Amino acid sequence: MNGADLRDLGIPDRKRCYEILHEFGVPPHIVAHGEMVARVGVLIARALEEVGEPVDVALVEAAGLLHDLTKHRSLVTGENHAETAAQELRRLGYPRVAEVVAQHVFLKPGPPGSPIREAEIVYYADKRVRHTEIVSLKERFEDLRARYGKTVSSLVRLHRLEEMTRLLERRIFKKLPFGPEKVKELLDET
Repeated sequence: MNGADLRDLGIPDRKRCYEILHEFGVPPHIVAHGEMVARVGVLIARALEEVGEPVDVALVEAAGLLHDLTKHRSLVTGENHAETAAQELRRLGYPRVAEVVAQHVFLKPGPPGSPIREAEIVYYADKRVRHTEIVSLKERFEDLRARYGKTVSSLVRLHRLEEMTRLLERRIFKKLPFGPEKVKELLDET
């Protein structure tokens, strides 16, 4: 699909994603994290597509690249970066990407038995990438607890998110011919 086709679908192409990241002054380390999240997400999205799941790979890639659009700002302001990034993306005319980005911290679960959604893929991919390194859910949540588990309520919230993410991981990989432990190896091959 070319850039014009993607714009018609409300999805910025890769070039436009990088322009947006630049316009918002996103630091290189956050851009690099987004690139890896996008790579993991696209790998999973394409694999799901190959087994007949209806997945918009371009949407996964754009949302993966842009999911932390306002993260650097949030470290100073304390704002919810998932919400503010989604607001900015809606303002720029990308409501579909905004909907996925809005859920990368707190995922709205889909109905049981429903197809895997793009928001679930980007959420999961983000939970597999610590900075720019692909890690297990266990390693990623240990890191999240160390960085954000400052109160009992935040630790409880992270525990719930970890359990939900483990269920999502099982749901995703139940459909695929490879397990979560193969993600890094498969990306290294590309």
